[in-house]
Amino acid sequence: MPTNRHAQIRYTILDRCFSNFNRLYDYEALLEEVNAVLQDMGAEGIKKRQLQYDIEHMQSREGWEIELDGGIKIGRKKGFRYKDKNYSIANHPLNVDDVEQLETTLAILSRYKHREEFSWLEELIPRMQQSFELVDKGEEGIISYQENIDLEGRGYIGTLFNLILKQKRIKLIYKPYDRPEQKHIVNPEHLKQYNNRWFLFCYNETYESFSNYALDRVKNIEETNEQFEPSPINWMDYFDDIIGVSKPEKETPVKIKLKFSKHRLKYVLTKPLHGTQKPDKSDKTGQSITIEVIPNPELYQTLLSFGSDVEVLSPPDIRTQMAEICNQMNEIYKYAD
Repeated sequence: MPTNRHAQIRYTILDRCFSNFNRLYDYEALLEEVNAVLQDMGAEGIKKRQLQYDIEHMQSREGWEIELDGGIKIGRKKGFRYKDKNYSIANHPLNVDDVEQLETTLAILSRYKHREEFSWLEELIPRMQQSFELVDKGEEGIISYQENIDLEGRGYIGTLFNLILKQKRIKLIYKPYDRPEQKHIVNPEHLKQYNNRWFLFCYNETYESFSNYALDRVKNIEETNEQFEPSPINWMDYFDDIIGVSKPEKETPVKIKLKFSKHRLKYVLTKPLHGTQKPDKSDKTGQSITIEVIPNPELYQTLLSFGSDVEVLSPPDIRTQMAEICNQMNEIYKYAD
């Protein structure tokens, strides 16, 4: 089957449908999924015959040799699902066409990596070149990244990404560490990675508020047929006044003055705690900085990670909270041998 410029998009959508063991798709449902995405892109939808060609291509040697469970029926209609629940073409080695297309894409992206708004490409491009083995043999170990490949919930990222794009409401089963399982119907709006964990930000219409859910505590996600109107939140700015992911409602940023030991200050200056970090010009020793953030658990975790190398000078309530935490730690270690 000849490839066209929308073929890869269709294969990706079909792969997602075949991988979804929470829902069974027949031809009509697959067409609906594929055409919805194509039409959102301003492209023309496809017919059933093209869909059949696409599936045949994915099953062929020229594609990925996928294996579908041939015995599934939806009433009298044929259902489509991978035999292997863990299979995805995303886990399959790239074919020649994929490699050529990816190399061309990376070459185009490389033109823009020196622009300030695309500075993240400096990290992305070599990471993709190494991950997809686009470098010469023996060069795979040039660069490494911090990630937790065993983190539970990573498999939901692709599904949630597409559900957010489609603005589809979901049924979420969530298991907090110290409470029973919870069931929520929410509007998924944003995914964020922090401290090697992934978090889903959703609007809960029952509580009329936003919540974030750690993906490693999510037990199941089920797509509904309902769509939602996205909130007016600008997610690119949403986290500007906090450290981490916890944003207390109706709170405003406060100016926090911190004094560091001389040897630790160098690290803080080269790796700022927050985008608002500034030198405290009133400190003649030059060892103090200020940040303006909303206090949250991640702030205290960050400050505690510096141990005795940092002192909170102000405001008084944050200094008092740090003192209380340190006193509790002192009680734990008071009788250490």
